[in-house]
Amino acid sequence: MFYVSCSEKGGDQNNFGAPFCSKKAIFVKDMSNVLNITPQTKLSDIVAAKPSLLSVLERLNIKLGFGDASVLDICNQYGFSLPLFTNICAIYSGKRVDLQEPLGKEDLLHLIDYLQTSHKYYSKQLLPAIHNKIHQLAKNGDASNSRIINKFYDDYDIELANHFNFEENIVFPYTRQLLENGSSRAFGKGVKIEQFEQNHTNIEEKLADLKNILLKYLPPEYSNAIRFKLLSDISLLETDLLHHTAIEDMLLVPSLTILKNNGVKPSSLANYKRNTKHQNQQEEQLSQREKEILAAVAQGKTNKEIAGQFNLSVFTVTTHRKNISKKTGINSISGLTVYAIINKLIEINSLQNS
Repeated sequence: MFYVSCSEKGGDQNNFGAPFCSKKAIFVKDMSNVLNITPQTKLSDIVAAKPSLLSVLERLNIKLGFGDASVLDICNQYGFSLPLFTNICAIYSGKRVDLQEPLGKEDLLHLIDYLQTSHKYYSKQLLPAIHNKIHQLAKNGDASNSRIINKFYDDYDIELANHFNFEENIVFPYTRQLLENGSSRAFGKGVKIEQFEQNHTNIEEKLADLKNILLKYLPPEYSNAIRFKLLSDISLLETDLLHHTAIEDMLLVPSLTILKNNGVKPSSLANYKRNTKHQNQQEEQLSQREKEILAAVAQGKTNKEIAGQFNLSVFTVTTHRKNISKKTGINSISGLTVYAIINKLIEINSLQNS
């Protein structure tokens, strides 16, 4: 019998696996029986238990109307392996996958197609829908707040597009070249595999910051109905991006790393871990000093400049900044800037003149 190569992490590491999801408990708890997939498991039974896997089938280009076909039947029909299909299902159901050996050539090519289809889904459906609602929301409130929220989302949209371009133009061609001739050249000049995961972390932080701003800090004058719809769309994007990221970090990147090292599995691959910054955060009031430091951060000042301005050590400034992020639930500088403007800690004109 074939079982999914994954393990569920409990306790403070969170059920969706702290390595790639640290924000919320969003997954069904009783899925362990479904994920023990054998070759004879009916695909219809898996989808009935976990409807969100329909999006996986669509991106793998599996046609509906498969009747009582088993997992093995589907894998044979579409030319991918049991480990690829079951590991993707495991990740989408909140499990952590520990890859024991690299995916094969055909599986990696299928995986790249899957990831590229996901990019199109985000770029042509989810992101435009969110952008449209951001513009609708901005019509209701204070002009300064609306401008800065629009800019924050525009910047996020650009950063996400740049990340997708990095994957489309660097990572995926690199993968194909590695599969074709075993070349171990770098992603590009000065670019390493480790940057791949850091890019994911930055994108996740900014999306979480936007959600916190809309949920906790934007004044009531903004349309509640639009805000609910917007938060729903953002949560959908956030969840799907987490799955997307997990598939890359747990299947693609480990396979590339093993292949690049001629089959040697680095010890670090056993622990693809992510920070749990966003988990169990509680809002607290900022102190006056923290407000002053937050305003300085929003104005683009460095820790050293802030330390000199307030006659503090750089270490103290760093501690204050950590406390600010912990209290607000916002980690990116651009997110903290939006927070500072909405809460009248700075004027938008001070940014334009700084």
